[in-house]
Amino acid sequence: MKLPTTQARELMDNHFPWIDRYFLESVPQGVELKTSETICIISEWLNEPTYYANRTFKGWTIGVEVHIFYKLKSTLKTLNEEMKIAQLFVQNGWTIENSRNHSKDPDTQQVDKVFYFAKDLVIKESE
Repeated sequence: MKLPTTQARELMDNHFPWIDRYFLESVPQGVELKTSETICIISEWLNEPTYYANRTFKGWTIGVEVHIFYKLKSTLKTLNEEMKIAQLFVQNGWTIENSRNHSKDPDTQQVDKVFYFAKDLVIKESE
């Protein structure tokens, strides 16, 4: 099975053309970020066994943090697009664990938004 970050990235692929660049886990060293671009960093925040029964676990819970840095002077209808992101994850079996308030990066002055999504995976018992 693919890592949670890869699953989330593939889910978002081709749905949000206003996101200029995606990064998984972190921005690679040496990559120059521009305030004229909207970037999305998808990182893992949850990856653990769940649904305990008969002294073992029957499922696994995964979670991703989706952190968006909006380009400066964006004309995007931000709230509408954020609701579309949330709807896409929910329609694909994820839950919204947290949706943080917008904040402004003190260094770049970019507005950012953070979502936390989680998904429960059921482990099939071998026959």
